[in-house]
Amino acid sequence: MTSPTPPHVPRALVIGLCIGAALVLAPFWTWLVLAVWVGQLGRRLVRPLTRLTGRRQRAAAVLTAALIALIVVPIGLLAVTLIADAIALADRLLASKEVRAVFEELVTEGASASSSAPNPIDLIVAHGSRAWGLVSVVFAVAAKVLLGLFVFISGTYVVLADGPHAYRWFERHAPLEPATVRRFAAAFTETGHGLFIGVGGAGLAQAIVATIAYLVIGVPEPFVLGLLTLVASVVPSVGTAFVWVPVAIGLALTGRTDAAIGLAVIGVAVIGTIDNVVRPALARWGQLDLPAYLIMVGMFGGLALVGAAGIILGPLVLRLAKEALTMAHDERQAEAPPPPVSQLR
Repeated sequence: MTSPTPPHVPRALVIGLCIGAALVLAPFWTWLVLAVWVGQLGRRLVRPLTRLTGRRQRAAAVLTAALIALIVVPIGLLAVTLIADAIALADRLLASKEVRAVFEELVTEGASASSSAPNPIDLIVAHGSRAWGLVSVVFAVAAKVLLGLFVFISGTYVVLADGPHAYRWFERHAPLEPATVRRFAAAFTETGHGLFIGVGGAGLAQAIVATIAYLVIGVPEPFVLGLLTLVASVVPSVGTAFVWVPVAIGLALTGRTDAAIGLAVIGVAVIGTIDNVVRPALARWGQLDLPAYLIMVGMFGGLALVGAAGIILGPLVLRLAKEALTMAHDERQAEAPPPPVSQLR
């Protein structure tokens, strides 16, 4: 009995549908890439948890729940901080004579038209549309972030629960040789490990130490400065100094000399030591086969090209491009004819 002939699918149709699928996934490509990287980092925990829970899907669910907790707790703390700042701002506004005059105008009969307090109706007409536009933008961004987080968390669960099967399917059906797919997959995984562990781990350690120092010293907005320290840590060797040095100078100029000296000592002795000691140690587990300078330029270039997502896109494209060039070079070397015997003597 002969096997049935597989149906013929026009190549143009395959290409068109693949492009359509890529366009559908494009709005969430950053979250999907992060989900794959985080799922690959957590796959070492899946096997022991599978022995405890009995099923891989249950182990993936436990790890996903832990990931949700790691995301929700910092967001909750940030929300509490923002609410406290909003309440403090409202208290300062209510203590202002101009704002009090506006509210008194609402309940005062026979208010003089020549009153110095602005008319509330005029304020609403003048600034209502602008305020509504701002609120709309805030809600749109919040909705996009929440949807992205949902895609990220659900994608991480899928990678943990069924990642190896999905990769084997992709390797069989990709329009590339399996060896080529494996090389690109290894470079893709290496980029995630390098950014999370080699770059992000050291930067996070520096940001935590700097934030604690800002809190102890009593610097305003310590969490914002800590976030800036994390961002600046991608610059090799002196990145975090772009944040704590101006803060120390500001403390000195405002008469807080002891605090400025203390922050300078922490910056040089602790934060600098973390960069010189912790980063090389973490690089053993998260080695990214790109020079540190090129990683930094890739982040900044991607940031300028596509916005915040470029922090991931830049190093990823550079690493995949390097792998492609390496494979092309290896192919040329393999196809090159052997040198004449006379040259070997």
